[in-house]
Amino acid sequence: MRQPFGYGLFMNYAAIVAKYGILVKKTASCYCFINMQTFAILGSHPKLSIAEIEALTGNKLSQTSDQVAIFDNEINANKLQSILGGTQKLGEILGSVKDHQEIEHHLFALLLEKSGNGKLKFGISVYDLGAPRRTKEIQKYMQKVGIALKKSIKQSGQSIRLVTSSESTLSTVVVEKNKLITDGIEFVLLIEESEIHFGVTKAVQDFEDWSHRDYDRLKRDARSGMLPPKLARIMVNLAGVDPKKSYLLDPFCGSGTILMEASLLGFDNVIGSDISQKAINDTRANLNWLIQQNYQIADHTLICSSADYLNDKLEKASVDVIITEPYLGNPRSGKEQIQEIEYTIKTLTNLYEASFKELDTILKPNGIIVVASPVHYIKEQAFPVPTADILENLGYKAIFEPLLYKRENQFVGRNILVFKK
Repeated sequence: MRQPFGYGLFMNYAAIVAKYGILVKKTASCYCFINMQTFAILGSHPKLSIAEIEALTGNKLSQTSDQVAIFDNEINANKLQSILGGTQKLGEILGSVKDHQEIEHHLFALLLEKSGNGKLKFGISVYDLGAPRRTKEIQKYMQKVGIALKKSIKQSGQSIRLVTSSESTLSTVVVEKNKLITDGIEFVLLIEESEIHFGVTKAVQDFEDWSHRDYDRLKRDARSGMLPPKLARIMVNLAGVDPKKSYLLDPFCGSGTILMEASLLGFDNVIGSDISQKAINDTRANLNWLIQQNYQIADHTLICSSADYLNDKLEKASVDVIITEPYLGNPRSGKEQIQEIEYTIKTLTNLYEASFKELDTILKPNGIIVVASPVHYIKEQAFPVPTADILENLGYKAIFEPLLYKRENQFVGRNILVFKK
């Protein structure tokens, strides 16, 4: 399987402490972490990002905001980043200070440690960890600090470049294009009311790889709905199953996005079904395209069948996990009346009740179901399909609270549901 990221920068902060005399002792204002912690810069739907990290690491995150999560992690950052769908960056927290004016000294020491014969590149990103007003103040302050650091390092004889952007944080594109992981440093500051954590980015989301799989695959059908690959990846990760020991079924496979992402996560066996022969053909074409792009794919079985008759095609209790986005309803124009939406919800409810009743016979005891359940909107009024109620009536128990995925100005969002049989 292609690995989207190379190994990133590892900085031994203890060596810097010894060399430059910084943080030798604990003080009232500053300390070093003995056990390194990982920070995650979250994606556009932070609750989904947090749930995904928790599902993969098996731990509750120690601190979170709409931008950042902090957690203990023993997995290599590059490996973890290559698995995650909802995280933009991963890095190590190196220390903490109380006063933002102390930051410059620590960043200077880290830059000196990185100095060499070539040009040194660095950038600074400041994120909110629960103190939005203070974050804005420090963002402005750090613009001046960046310039001062560049001047100080340059005076020492080191060629240096400060990487900036029009935003207060550097995007993954900027970090990757400027090779700040491999040939430089991105400093990240995480701002609380009482503390400022500082660290370095070690891995970023491979935006080119994600875009390639989304827009360059052979078959994309906007009319039947297109599950974003990142969301499909998150859904597979939320299942929390061992890909080498699990049979995965997508009974509404569409163009095969979930099967594609499951393959890339190492599933050996996947099954896709759909009532539409075109969907089956599209899925097959996209899986074959992955092979042509030098990805490894799972052994797969594709079946043209409606979900409520799929038990005639598959053995009872034969799959470990069902991950799917069922039919969402007809494409929306935004001009629909409430009565039309209510009829759509009723129709989808009948479809889901019949489908999941039959799918229940195929899923093993203790099996997992992950569903992207539609929520239709008229202005701000939400009309969800009661998928959670349907599953609860079948005896399933929720693992997570519903996690809403909805882009701005969309008429249809998705409640991501995770249930155990």
